[in-house]
Amino acid sequence: LGHFAKANPQSKTAQHEQVLAIFHGPHAYISPTWYEAANTVPTWNYQAVHVYGRYTAIDDPDELKAVIQQTVTFYEAPAASPWSMQNADPTFIDQLLQGIVGFKIEIERIEGKFKLSQNHPVERREKVISVLKQQRHDDSQAIAALMQSQLPH
Repeated sequence: LGHFAKANPQSKTAQHEQVLAIFHGPHAYISPTWYEAANTVPTWNYQAVHVYGRYTAIDDPDELKAVIQQTVTFYEAPAASPWSMQNADPTFIDQLLQGIVGFKIEIERIEGKFKLSQNHPVERREKVISVLKQQRHDDSQAIAALMQSQLPH
């Protein structure tokens, strides 16, 4: 389940057309200077899931409202004082709903994708991990941990 603004070109997707949804996890730029080796180039390490399936638009206003309510409830749950759609004027909510398209994807195939410098020697991966651990970005820390977990023990 999901939604996007009608202004997005994806809102014109045909019913039951095959689509790809990409859910990305952590990702980080990898500089060749970290390798301390000649003939190297920059790259990007990442983790993602590719979901292939058939697209169905949600046209029913009540069903669309339920999709949005489910989304809001999920993301507001951690808040000390979660916002609820019941806190807003129903007319205002209905107007906003006219500007979005809800959708479902009937999943046909799921593929995990990752690139964690696994094609490099262990000592080079250890150097990359060391630099990533020094960075302040959460994604850099997460990629370092994933790379660390892939090292031989």
